[in-house]
Amino acid sequence: MKKYIALLGILLLTICALPLFAAPLKVAQAVPFAPANRPGASFKASSNTYSVLLDKKNGMFGKWTLDFKLSDNVEACKFQVRHNGGEAAAAKELIVCAASWVDEDNKNLDAAYLEPVSGELFSYVMHRPKGAEKIRLSLAVRHFYKEVTFSDIVCEPVEMPPRPVRIVTAKLPASGSGDVQMDAVWKSLEKAGEKPDLVIVPEVGQLPCVKGAQVIPGAYTDWAAKWAKKLNTNVIAGMKEVRDGRYFRSAAVIDRTGKLVGVYRKTHLTAAEVENGFCRGEELPVFDLDFGKTGVLISSDFNYPETARALRLKGAEVVAGLSGDTTAKVHNVIQRVRAMENGIVLASACSGGKDTPARIFTADGNFIAETYAAETYAAGTVDLTRLGIYIQYLSISPGNGETRSFYMRERQPELYRELSDKR
Repeated sequence: MKKYIALLGILLLTICALPLFAAPLKVAQAVPFAPANRPGASFKASSNTYSVLLDKKNGMFGKWTLDFKLSDNVEACKFQVRHNGGEAAAAKELIVCAASWVDEDNKNLDAAYLEPVSGELFSYVMHRPKGAEKIRLSLAVRHFYKEVTFSDIVCEPVEMPPRPVRIVTAKLPASGSGDVQMDAVWKSLEKAGEKPDLVIVPEVGQLPCVKGAQVIPGAYTDWAAKWAKKLNTNVIAGMKEVRDGRYFRSAAVIDRTGKLVGVYRKTHLTAAEVENGFCRGEELPVFDLDFGKTGVLISSDFNYPETARALRLKGAEVVAGLSGDTTAKVHNVIQRVRAMENGIVLASACSGGKDTPARIFTADGNFIAETYAAETYAAGTVDLTRLGIYIQYLSISPGNGETRSFYMRERQPELYRELSDKR
């Protein structure tokens, strides 16, 4: 009897250890990207291994696709595939693995490359988009003429807790130092019981550069730190800074405890700012705040797409935009595009200009909050866990639902050398 009880226990443990997915519903070889009479690709399969061999003369492309049925309670998945083609082939994207979320009509909802993580292993974690019924793994070989075998294929549920971030962006008058006008906004936030994770105070103060400039840390950052502690929020506050006798358009980054985390100094000045004595900053830093990585851009910085792209490549999920009295085009077009082309949240605070709002853009280019009136604020919540799901149009094919990982992976930096040439 004890023997049977032990066997029953082992059986129950085995059943419980099974993944939430059924076995692959189908394994199908895709039509190679070559003339039909010269496919140039051959395929072999055994227990959880799938091989592709391209003919040196005719073979260009070969791919396995494996579909996995999803259980209703799965919110996110980890994908993992091992291959024997070598790290160099994976680095050159001669061997590519991708995962797609597919709905009941077989339409791609979201997709991403699996990233090479170590040796000959691809891995990636993705959140399940609404309407996804199954996962489709693609195991592809391109212009590589050794047999490649894919094995140790993993498609398993994982937890991806939401990362909600409450962001507040202020709209202030063009004149003044910022602290007096912003006090009205702080008091409104306090009265409304707002509990923001980030408050953005816009670029403030007119020319000349010496008027109202302060050192960091100093009275202005002390004022911002007071409110950061009082409302338990991170603060990014625009100001005019004097440092070692030089003047900058700057943004002080302060955490919830009132500690100065760092300073961003505007890197792309207007002609008027140059002629009035401002100096350019020399870095595009990304700050590690408690909710995620955050970058800062000030006003005309937005006119240069390289700035937001550099922050994105450094890991920024949120970019705080601090603007002065700019044209509506900057807010309606340029900032929207910067959010879309990088898959980031862009929260823009603004001073001056009746047609220039403070706004919060999500990564699809839509905004979730805005305000045009001076001494008011816009507030909205974004989930950084689901950031990639905002992207539904990116590079390979509009409508195929490729995530922002495609957009970064498809960059070809060797083609952009001219961007580093200053003419």
